[in-house]
Amino acid sequence: MKTTILIGAGFSYDLGMPLSSDFTETFLSIYDKNSTLELEKKLSSNQPFGEGRPINRKAINEGLELILNYKNNNGKNYEELLAKLQDLEHEPRKTQSDKDSYYYLFSSLYKIIHHIFCFYQIASYQVLYPVNSKFYANFRDILNEKETWVFSLNHDNFIEMLCSDLQIPLTYGDSNRIEFPIDNRSLDKKIKLTFSYRENLSLKNSKFFSEKFGINLIKLHGGLSELEYQDKKKLCNIDIDGKSSHEIFEEFLKIDEMAYYQNGKRIPSGKDMVITNSYGELDIISKSMLTGGKKYSKTLKIQKGEEKLSLFNDVLNNTTELLILGYGFGDKHINFRIADQLAKNSNFSIRIIDPVKTKIPESFEAYDYDNRIKRAFCGAPVWFDYSKTEKWNSLQINELKKTTQYRSEIKEIVRKKLFK
Repeated sequence: MKTTILIGAGFSYDLGMPLSSDFTETFLSIYDKNSTLELEKKLSSNQPFGEGRPINRKAINEGLELILNYKNNNGKNYEELLAKLQDLEHEPRKTQSDKDSYYYLFSSLYKIIHHIFCFYQIASYQVLYPVNSKFYANFRDILNEKETWVFSLNHDNFIEMLCSDLQIPLTYGDSNRIEFPIDNRSLDKKIKLTFSYRENLSLKNSKFFSEKFGINLIKLHGGLSELEYQDKKKLCNIDIDGKSSHEIFEEFLKIDEMAYYQNGKRIPSGKDMVITNSYGELDIISKSMLTGGKKYSKTLKIQKGEEKLSLFNDVLNNTTELLILGYGFGDKHINFRIADQLAKNSNFSIRIIDPVKTKIPESFEAYDYDNRIKRAFCGAPVWFDYSKTEKWNSLQINELKKTTQYRSEIKEIVRKKLFK
C-alpha cells in the first residue's frame, strides 16, 4: 500500500495551533462598532492606488458591516467571511472604486490574519510544543518505507519541527539557495532561504525523495515561512537542512524582521513585503499564505500558478490510500479532487482521522462502500500511537486532555499581542 498524507488544522491542534472556529473567535474579537469606525476612517483616507483611483468610504463601510453582522450571527469560519467579502465585487453595478475598496479592505484583513497566525505559531511553540511534541513520537511509523508525500493545508511550521526532532528527512524539493540581508541598516545580518522555481514543482523534480525514505512536503495553501519571489516564479523556504526545531523557529522569526528603512523609518508592508536585496536595494517578496474563497480555480482543469494542485493530482494517481489528518473538508478545490480520484480509481481509498465527527462531503458518499472510506474519531498523535500498537492508549489520551490549560494560555498571549 502506498499512502499519501493530507493534513489540516487538526494535525497541529495538540501542539497549540487553533482550529478554524477558535481562530475566527480570536479574529472577530478585534471588531466592534468603535474599532470598525476607526478602521473605516483610516482606510478611506488612504490612496493606495493613486489619486485617480480613490478609496470609496461607502464600500469600506459595507465590508466592515459584513464583518460585524457575521460576528453578531456567531459565525465560525473566518474564511467563509473573507469569501463573502470577495464576492461583493462581483455584485451587479459595482464600480471600479467599489472593487478597489473591497480589495484594499481584504488586504488589510489579510495582514491582520497573517499576524494572528504568526502570534499563534510563536506562542504554541513556546508553550505547548515542549509539552506535547513527545506524543507525536510515532509519526515515523505511519510513513511509507520509501518516500511519503505530505500535502499540508496548514500555515505553521510544526511538521518541519517534528521531522527535525524525530530525525525524519524532509524536503520541499528546493534545489537552490539565496540570501537576503535582514534590512539595509546592517547588511551583514542575513537570512538564508532555499527555493524552487514554481514551474519545476512536479514529479520530475530530482530533489524530491524517490525510492528513498523521507517526506516530500507541499504546502497547498502556502505557509508562514514560505515566500514568493520575482513575480511568484520562485518559492522560497527557510533553510531547514541540519537544523533543530529551535533553530527552525529562530529562522522563522527572522522573516518578520525583513525590511527596508528609508529616512530611519521602516517602509510598511502587507502581503507584499518591502525588503532589502543582496545589493542593499529596496526589493519585494510576497507572503504565500492563501486564504478566503479564491485560493484556487473552481474547475478540475489546472490553471497557471496552480502547480502545487497539479502535483497533488499526479501524486493521488499513484496513491492507494489517502490518510487525512485533522481536515474538516472546508475546501472545495481539495474535496472534488479527492472525489474525482475515488471515481476513477477503484483501488483508491481514504482514511479520515479527526476527533470531530465532521460530515463527509456529499460527493464522497457514493463511494462509501467496501471499506473505501474509513474513519477514526481521534487526534493525530493518538492515531500515531494506535497505528503502532493497534491499542488505544488511554493514558496518552488523558494526558492530552489535560493540556487545555495551555491552550487557554496561548489564546491569552495572542489576544494581548493583538490589543497592546
